[in-house]
Amino acid sequence: MKIKKLLTGLIFLALTSCGYQPINLGKSNSNIPINKIEFIGDKNVNRKIIMLIGLKENNLQKNSYNLNLKSEKKVSVIAKNKSGNASVYKTTIDVELTLRDVNDLSKIFKTKNFSLSFTYNNIENKFDLQQYQKNIEENLIKNIGKKIETFLNI
Repeated sequence: MKIKKLLTGLIFLALTSCGYQPINLGKSNSNIPINKIEFIGDKNVNRKIIMLIGLKENNLQKNSYNLNLKSEKKVSVIAKNKSGNASVYKTTIDVELTLRDVNDLSKIFKTKNFSLSFTYNNIENKFDLQQYQKNIEENLIKNIGKKIETFLNI
């Protein structure tokens, strides 16, 4: 019994003092200097993503980039019941991120498409359905924001 406690204590000490840190701890939001941020498409989705990532325009840096965010949110009916009413919905958020050189806008530094979707059943109460759809949208935006942040930091 004492050996088990001693072994557990040693393993605990070894793991806690190994220098483990979360990936994003102490890192700046992005190591890419942004000169200008341009939104195309759903401005609400774009603003939420920029707020989540924490990007800010900085016109004073020399070798910086223009960031273009093109987003689209779609809510589509996947299935209908016998009477023709929607029974299953699908919410999809597509975001296209492009980083262009400030000096030559035809040069693309990085580009990537991010797309997430979620399928869910209809709720009879329309207010509850709207709230549920907003919640789904927020979660999809958070997940896309995390993916974009990881993409920009690599």
